[in-house]
Order: sequence, then C-alpha cells, then structure tokens
Amino acid sequence: MREKDTQYILDWIAIQELVAEYGQAIDFGKDTGDWSRWVNAFTPQVVADYSRLFGGEPITIAREEMGKLGGDALAAFTRVQHATANTVRTHFKNDTEAQVMAYADVAHFFTAGGVQQEWTVVIRYTHDVEKTSEGWRIRRVMLDPIHFRGNPVGLELVKGKRLV
Repeated sequence: MREKDTQYILDWIAIQELVAEYGQAIDFGKDTGDWSRWVNAFTPQVVADYSRLFGGEPITIAREEMGKLGGDALAAFTRVQHATANTVRTHFKNDTEAQVMAYADVAHFFTAGGVQQEWTVVIRYTHDVEKTSEGWRIRRVMLDPIHFRGNPVGLELVKGKRLV
C-alpha cells in the first residue's frame, strides 16, 4: 500500500481532476467540435473498451483518433451531459499507476418528431491511469452501463442508427 504523504494527496487530487475532465471534455467536444481536451486526457496509446455498450472487442487506438471516435458515437445527439459522481475510488498500484472507478449519469439529448428527447445511461467507468511527463493520463478506459432511462431510441442512436 502506498504511503499517504503529501505526494499521495497531490496525485489523488490530480486523478480526481482527470476523471472529471474525461466527462466534461466529452461534453465540450460535442458542444464545440473541439475534441482536444478529451484527447489530452489519454496516454499516446489507449485501450478503449466500450464493448459492454456497443458489442465487439476493446480497441487499442492512438489518442489523436479518440476525438473522431467520440464525435462519431455522439453525432446523432444535440447535446450530452456527464454528471460524474464526486465519490471516485482510486487504487494506487504504485507511484505511477492506479485504477479508478467512477460513476456517472450521462444524459443524451436529441429531437424526434420536433420534440426534445432524452436518453440517460448510468455508467461505471474503470480507468487505468498512468503518471506521465504530461501528468496523470488514462491508459485504458472501460465503460460498463448499469441502467438506462428515458427514450430507448437513444441506445440505438449511440450504436449508429439515424433518424430520418
């Protein structure tokens, strides 16, 4: 177990900030088309495991490609909002590696038949993070959907279906 000294506290705070930034940077990317904040949350190579939502297998991808991945997945939505829980569990493996679990309610907004719709998914994110020369970054992300509410068409939209 890692000693809880001043460096531990600084690292713990930095990781909390990184986990909050992950969700807020997605929202910012969707709102502005600028995915650089989200891309910056990752190590140069990242394992993205969204298979529990989309099916398929985890992928290893260059962080520069993560913006396109996020933009494509959220293309059908007018807005998204990540409400990340402020209770995040961090398990330090050593001074430069940790695993973080965080819960989030992620609301997805879209219009169907001229009416505003919402689809929300409650998610448990598991992030494997690494301390790099750039600071703490996400090396692996795994999204585990816990519960869905709202218009179920949202699930189809996030999987690529488009409304006419």
